[in-house]
Amino acid sequence: AESEAEAGQDGHVHEECDSASDDPKDGQLVGGLILRGNHCVLIRSLTGEWEGMRLPWGAADKDERGAEAAVRIVSELCEIEHTQVRVLDLAPATVAVPGMPIFLHALYAVDPPPAGFVGDVEDPEDLYDWYTFPRAMAALAKDAYARAALVTMACALA
Repeated sequence: AESEAEAGQDGHVHEECDSASDDPKDGQLVGGLILRGNHCVLIRSLTGEWEGMRLPWGAADKDERGAEAAVRIVSELCEIEHTQVRVLDLAPATVAVPGMPIFLHALYAVDPPPAGFVGDVEDPEDLYDWYTFPRAMAALAKDAYARAALVTMACALA
C-alpha cells in the first residue's frame, strides 16, 4: 500500500520505519540504554532466564509511547524508580534482530555515581552493572545485534 511504503532516492520501495516514530505498536520491543558519564548499564537474569549480560528491553504496552516504554522497562528490569533516569533527545537505535527489532532509547541517570563508585566491576548478585564501552562490547560478545546497536548509539552520542 502506498501509505505503508515509500520510494527512496534509489527508486526502490522501502517500508516505513517505526523507529522514527515514538508511537510503537502494541507489543513492539523497546529498550533503554542507561548512561552516566562514560558508563552504560547492562542487565543480568538472577533467575537464569538468559545467560550473561544484555541490554534492558521488553514489550511496549498498548498506547505506550516508545520513550515511556523504555523508562518503564528499565525501571522494572533494574528495579529503579522511573524518576532516576531521563530520556535523551535522540532517535532510538535499532537492535536489528531479524523478525524482532528492538528500538533502543538513550536514557541518562539523573543522580551522580555514589562516592567510591568503580565501574566495570561485576556483582553477580545485582540485576545490573555499569560498563565502559569497551567492557560492554566484551560483555555482549555473543550478541552481534546488541553490539551493533551499542556502536550505533555511541556514534549518535559522539
